[in-house]
Amino acid sequence: MPATARSPGRHEHSLDFAGGPLVFDVWEPERPSDQLPVLLVHGWGASSSYWRLTAEALSQTTRVIVPDLPGTGRSQPVATPQGMHEQTASLSRILDALGIERVQIVGHSMGGAMGILVADAERERVDRLVLTSLCLFTSDAQRKFFKVVALAFRLSLGLRKTPLARAPFFAERMAARYFHRLPPERELIDRLYQDFLELDAASANACAAGATDPLIDVAAARLQAPTLLIACRQDDLMPVANVQFTGNLIPQCAVHWMDGSGHLPMLERPEEYVRVLRAFLTPETDPNQRTPTSVNLFSPSI
Repeated sequence: MPATARSPGRHEHSLDFAGGPLVFDVWEPERPSDQLPVLLVHGWGASSSYWRLTAEALSQTTRVIVPDLPGTGRSQPVATPQGMHEQTASLSRILDALGIERVQIVGHSMGGAMGILVADAERERVDRLVLTSLCLFTSDAQRKFFKVVALAFRLSLGLRKTPLARAPFFAERMAARYFHRLPPERELIDRLYQDFLELDAASANACAAGATDPLIDVAAARLQAPTLLIACRQDDLMPVANVQFTGNLIPQCAVHWMDGSGHLPMLERPEEYVRVLRAFLTPETDPNQRTPTSVNLFSPSI
């Protein structure tokens, strides 16, 4: 497993498997502690790039693993479409390669659904789970509606090779769906949009189709790891009305609401986001109690 240094404390690794390359970064802690390593899992349409600030902050005291899921970012080309379950399997493959026996997972959006599946399949391995900007479906009608929304995203994939896709306003229009307020840093929008342009379309479509799998709800309902659900009030992509349903479905689940953020709180409110993660992932209570109550929670007022 060759490793290439990217910056102090950050090293790039690559695994080869039948589906194609699997590339991930490992951030070694600046001040090693007894904290369990953290696996950051990105969502649909992106790569690991938007986790940089989070990884830098958490790696002050713990090891952080940040993959590009197969079909995204550096983990290309893929031999066959990599759907959500194939990408989920890649997470276990990374942990196996690093010899990690216990881990904490922070998943964003569809990456949160993958975190649920890993935590359900490997109950002795996942110590804590954070789900960011993720809501589960309350009915088959919602699943059908999501399929319509996913179709619109698939159509947008087809526009990537047209001149329209290179127009600056097109990137901003897409970014507006993910942010409450667009960031002033143009390069940030450009980086996220470039991730979208470079996606493997077949894998992206397969993942979108897998997002409605009822088995995700089944896995969520039997989770044993303490779980934190971070919801953003201005998230236009996740139905905030489903937050309570999701929190009630998952055992040992606490809910933390963030104001002033859309779908990407790690970019819109990075300092607050890291504070919430640290409070949950490094609780003051005895870790053997395995409770999620150490984080500061408050109820929504929608």
